Amino acid sequence: FIPLSDSGTIIFDFLSKLSIQIGRYTIFPLVFFSIVMGTYELRHERKLFAVYSKIVIYLVLSAVLLVLVGIGTAIIFSPERVPIIIETQTSLNELSAQQVFFHIFPKNAFKVFLESGSFLLPLYILAFFIGINLDFNRQITRPAIQVFDSLSRVFYHGNSLIVEFFALGIIAIVTSRIFYVRLYNLEIFKQLLIIIAFDLVIMIFGIFPLLLYLLGGKINPYKWLYATTASAITAVVTGDEYVSLGMLAKHGKENLGLKRRLSSSVYTLFAVFGRAGTALVVSVSFILILRSYSSLELTFMQILWVAGFSIITSFALISVPGMGVYVALSMMSAYYGKGLEEGFLILKPVMPLLVSAGVLLDVVTASLASYLIGRKEGLVDEVQIENFI
Repeated sequence: FIPLSDSGTIIFDFLSKLSIQIGRYTIFPLVFFSIVMGTYELRHERKLFAVYSKIVIYLVLSAVLLVLVGIGTAIIFSPERVPIIIETQTSLNELSAQQVFFHIFPKNAFKVFLESGSFLLPLYILAFFIGINLDFNRQITRPAIQVFDSLSRVFYHGNSLIVEFFALGIIAIVTSRIFYVRLYNLEIFKQLLIIIAFDLVIMIFGIFPLLLYLLGGKINPYKWLYATTASAITAVVTGDEYVSLGMLAKHGKENLGLKRRLSSSVYTLFAVFGRAGTALVVSVSFILILRSYSSLELTFMQILWVAGFSIITSFALISVPGMGVYVALSMMSAYYGKGLEEGFLILKPVMPLLVSAGVLLDVVTASLASYLIGRKEGLVDEVQIENFI
């Protein structure tokens, strides 16, 4: 109902960005102190290797599964080509591989606290390092353990406060997104959006519940899905991994009953590396880009290349909490070459919707993986549905 105007766009764009920054406000300190304590507790219980090995397995398998589903639906439904749109490319400020390692291991460990709000991995590595070194002599480390434990709980409650009021921010974010979408004619992307929506439905309401039922002890999988609703809504509205991480931390404990030593590790690693949903959206989108730039049918080797690089790029987005689909498509376009270096720009009008779809699947995948690992390792306190927040 709000008229489309320059002033309205500027105002709500500002409010949208401010809301996302507020949503991220406590994430870094929450992750740091919770990872320290979670690592210490897992090591003390001799479950560190078991939990982390399962995290790695779920990270890889989820990426492979979702990419196969995405490519399968793209081939079956074969979306029509979209017209080549001339767009200008903006700087993406990607970190090179060398820069990533220099950021993770700076000359001074205290520099990880000065990182931008887009790179969580260096802080995670330092927190993990501290956590595994708190168990050598508990008489000596007890004061430090008490400090880290207390601060972890303090920032958890701070994050809870932000979660409670974030609905106001969602209003501004949705309005800003609508302003952006109304600038373009999305009719030409209708088939792409239908395929993505179909993938979301079959994964979230079909395949994921089936996997939980089979692997989680034949429990009611839709109770888990109901517990994840708020996190999923936040993901699809914001398109931001870190804001969704704060929502997962709150609802994972209050609704799913996940213990801190598990949820801190799983949610953070999936926010950094676990972009299986983004990989699905990227694979479908890149197949459409290839079809739009060529009148020839896709070969098996091209499809295999798309599958492989969609999985690889999903693990390379460690410093991109938002716009993951956009960055991944730009990387794949650059690596593919053959005049396709700026091919991803034809999807620029619909990019916010693709980003949101990818983050939605990322968050639901993280929630599923954490719940499965928690049940396997006995790190879940079951919560009755009437006690959900």
